Amino acid sequence: MTDTVRQRPDWQTWPNLISLVRLLLIPVFVWLVVAGHPGWALVVLVVIGVSDWADGFIARKFDQGSKLGKAIDPVADRLAIIAIVLSLVLTGLLPWWVVAVVVLVDLVLVVLSSVLFRGNPDLDVTWTGKIRSALLFVGLPVLLFSAVHAVDENAPWVRVVALVFVYLGTVGHVLAGAQYAVAMFAKRRRVSA
Repeated sequence: MTDTVRQRPDWQTWPNLISLVRLLLIPVFVWLVVAGHPGWALVVLVVIGVSDWADGFIARKFDQGSKLGKAIDPVADRLAIIAIVLSLVLTGLLPWWVVAVVVLVDLVLVVLSSVLFRGNPDLDVTWTGKIRSALLFVGLPVLLFSAVHAVDENAPWVRVVALVFVYLGTVGHVLAGAQYAVAMFAKRRRVSA
């Protein structure tokens, strides 16, 4: 019997698998919303939200952070937010300007990271980004919940509460985007110096 331990490649981690599952659930969620199944879409959205928390927790707790994880996690978050918001706009639950703001901020960040770093600038997630994600991942499911027939009929105030969370999350998205842009320019100056 040998005493060798098989070393796993950096990308083979549970957090990366969880992020991949989150990416695969995004089109399932969109289909459920557009097909008029808000209850099932809500279940998938809860799984997406829990997976967003779980991958980071597992990466930190079990030292399973990786370069791929640092790159794929924010991409999965942004794609999830954009897909969720677009599907809610298509069904009339959310105003279109929320999508415009979210997409514009993300496009600016993609262009900046491409120009300054030819891809991923390898920045840590900010507290503003975490709070923004939390607000959106609370507000969007509650907004979807407000579309369930029984809730829509008996508690229309649920939609108002959800929109407050979504609007605060949208403001947070702009602030987090500005922080990431500033951090990219600062990192670029340090690298160039």
